[in-house]
This record gives sequence, structure tokens and C-alpha cells, in this order.
Amino acid sequence: MKVYIQTDKTGEFYNINAFTAYEGFKHFGFEIEKFCDANDISDSNPEHIIVGGIGSVRKRLKNLNIIRTDKEIDYPDELQPFLKRKIWESTVNSIFSDKNIRNIFIKPKTETKLFAGKVITSDMDFLGLIDGEKDTEIYCSELIRFRTEWRCFIRYKEILDIRRYKGDWDTQLNVSVVKNAINCFNSQPNSYALDFGVNDDNETILVEVNDGHSLGTYGLLPNHYAKFLSARWSELTNTEDYLKF
Repeated sequence: MKVYIQTDKTGEFYNINAFTAYEGFKHFGFEIEKFCDANDISDSNPEHIIVGGIGSVRKRLKNLNIIRTDKEIDYPDELQPFLKRKIWESTVNSIFSDKNIRNIFIKPKTETKLFAGKVITSDMDFLGLIDGEKDTEIYCSELIRFRTEWRCFIRYKEILDIRRYKGDWDTQLNVSVVKNAINCFNSQPNSYALDFGVNDDNETILVEVNDGHSLGTYGLLPNHYAKFLSARWSELTNTEDYLKF
């Protein structure tokens, strides 16, 4: 059992996620090797897990000739009732041109890390988003004010942990809603995150869904983080998950 964990150019783990993964996989007896660029990994064994940024993980999959056939899972069809707001697809240029469409949230649809999701209230908010060579595909969403937001880590259809990452500490998340969403998500991967928020009316509403192959820890325990990453990597590579227990 082996895992490659990303570092910076000095050999230090690139962030707290990498260090947490190191502690977790070390706990389970994995051989650990550091890497800076996924292209430098000559190993061709798909069982060997990679821990790094989304670009590094997807580069590694490409180098292994593994095609991710699934589209991004931000807003799955099965979970539309949990979103409680209008969400639609468009492009940056289309939204910029239509001055009647403002006070919305946008995020990249296909190039997930092209820019951070942001609220659009005026033309100034498009600075840095307009690309003269191509029109960026985006998701658009009506605005909801969330008092508090949580990341729910799901592994093999079970809640692994729930971590508050934004907002008031004393707001109550309705875990029954989270469990219902899990049960409705028929196409769910082996590990992923459901981000839920609570609005001013104390409704528990789905913010978005995130693939599990390169998520941050948000304070997840090292052994849980290792199990979470292993579940998704083994699914993507069609290999055995040695931490499935």
C-alpha cells in the first residue's frame, strides 16, 4: 500500500490537508512518498493513491489513462428539491450582457478552479472573468443568505463527519435533511461532501456537492481523512479500497 502526497518545491507538505493525509495514511501503515509535480511520478500502479490539489489529482488520472466520465456533481438532478432555489447554466458573457441579471451567485461549471464562486451585483464584479478567446461556462444561482454552513463528509452512503466552516456556531443543522439527501442521491460516488446551510428561517438547504478526490479536511481527523480519500481514489481507478472497514 502506497500513497503519494504533494509538497511544495522545498519538500514541505503543500498545506494542512497534505499533512493530515500523511498522518492518516501513516497510521494505517501506508508507504508514503512525496511529490511536487504529478508528472514526475513514474509509478504506473493505479492502486497507489495520490493526495494533492484538484489539478494534480486529475493530472495523475490522465497520466494513468483513466478517464473521468462523470461530469462535475455540484448540483445533481436527484438533489434538486434540497436546493430550494433556482439554479441554471449560462456563460460569463451572457450574464455580463444581460443587465437585468444581477444579484446572483456564479461559479465555473467545467473548469472548477478557474475562479472562486462569487456574487454578481454590478459590472465591476466581472473584472478578471471575461475571456476574449472563450466564453466560460458557469452555474448561476439565486441568492440565499445562509447564517451558517457545514460540510458533511459522506463515505459509502454514511455520514463520516460534519464540520462547520462558516457562520454562527449556535445554529442547528437538521441532520435528518442531510440523511434524506444521501438516500435520494442514487448516483453518489463512494466519497463526497454535501455542503448544507441554514437560512434566516432555520431551513436546512443544500449549498452544493463536492467530489471527494481532493477535498480539504475542514478539521477531519487524519484516519477519517485517509479513509475518505482512499474510498474515492479506489473508485476512480477501479481498484481495491484497502481502508474499507
